[in-house]
Amino acid sequence: MIFWIITISLVCIITGVIFCRPYLSVVFVIVSIPFEGAIDYNFISKLIQRVIGFRYNTIDTLEGITIYPLEAILAVSVLVCIYKSIFGRDNCFRNMKLVYCYIPFVLCIMLSAIKSIELSLTVKEIVRWLELIVIYYLTINLINDDKKMRVILYSIFLTMAMVSVVGIININYMADGYRTISFFGNPNPLAGYANLIIPVFFGMLMTSVCLWERITLGIFTVLSIINWILTFSRSAWCSLILTMVLVFSLTKEKKKGVVLPLVVFLAISAILFLSLNTNIRGKFIETTTLNAVKVSLVPRALCYPIGLNMVKDDLILGIGIGNYPLLIKKYTKVYELTHYWQVYELTRHHLHSLYLQLFVETGIMGISAFVFWLVCIVKYLVSSLKALEMTRNYSLFVGLVGGVIVYLFNNLADVLTVHGIHLQWGIILGLAVVLIQFRESETCLKTV
Repeated sequence: MIFWIITISLVCIITGVIFCRPYLSVVFVIVSIPFEGAIDYNFISKLIQRVIGFRYNTIDTLEGITIYPLEAILAVSVLVCIYKSIFGRDNCFRNMKLVYCYIPFVLCIMLSAIKSIELSLTVKEIVRWLELIVIYYLTINLINDDKKMRVILYSIFLTMAMVSVVGIININYMADGYRTISFFGNPNPLAGYANLIIPVFFGMLMTSVCLWERITLGIFTVLSIINWILTFSRSAWCSLILTMVLVFSLTKEKKKGVVLPLVVFLAISAILFLSLNTNIRGKFIETTTLNAVKVSLVPRALCYPIGLNMVKDDLILGIGIGNYPLLIKKYTKVYELTHYWQVYELTRHHLHSLYLQLFVETGIMGISAFVFWLVCIVKYLVSSLKALEMTRNYSLFVGLVGGVIVYLFNNLADVLTVHGIHLQWGIILGLAVVLIQFRESETCLKTV
């Protein structure tokens, strides 16, 4: 009863804050992302007991409660914006940049939903993809000055710092394993989440002029990199390194100013990492061997014949959005009995590639529409690099572009539409578009 009273009170407070300051809805989404899904309150209780030696058993009674705050926050935000647009003077729905390019993908999802087997699963997947465009739309419309931009950025940084601290404490004090998971329940989503934000850290570091701000951002960056390393996610490591090389190769100016701090902070992170537990260092060396990479890649390669076998009879619209969990058991039973459960456990949640998963569920039409949207995004961002080259926010823009691109690489080996990570990507993409439009408005004023 007390839990529900607190929950209702929080919803009322959040609604009031969003009504007064609509752009803070983006902040609430950012803070909620690590807590999306099932929160193990028993874990939090044990963590408190081990770290500070204080016993607090009442939290155990809340174990197993599932919280989905993102849907509630986004619903409240949209309703507030609609109300203000109709009854107030605010026009919260005027900017449509890159939104129209997303509409073909939404239409393909709706068409594929005709094949729905279980309505609840289909609705869940549709809502997940609609949330992405909603948070992007809110970001490009509600963030319209530098002050709001900094509030959003520091919300991202502080949330990432909190996630990193909890992850590092967990791996050092709880001793439940050698890979950090923080609030995400699995190291791979955590690594994907960190991948998005680390390039933005570097971009903001280069943009900052205040010494105290650089020191603070430097500490946050080091914590994030340590946490990122301790996930032992090879796909995340490769994605971030490849993105850094690609993005910095696109920049024609200020290369030395960007690469130097990158090298310095990687060196500091390496020193701090080597000072950690000996067993963890041993696991790191073991994880980076060719044999370990081969062992990880072989079972993931099985996803492609399984996925292609599932979709071969439904190439146009796919098997139907949300139907994958209901059909996967049928397509893994063809394997030998000794390997059946191993293959099923590997693939029962997803096919370890977002693009393969979309192809299986929405067919050629769906994956083509999604790739079309991604091509429009990349083309728009890359074409804007030159326009922002001589501006103060150039390095920050490069960092945001890095966050956008690393998500696309990371999804080749994982599916990061869970835990709200795709919403974090939508926010970072929205901030990059906002920076471009800041520059366009400045150029227009000068021309006038």
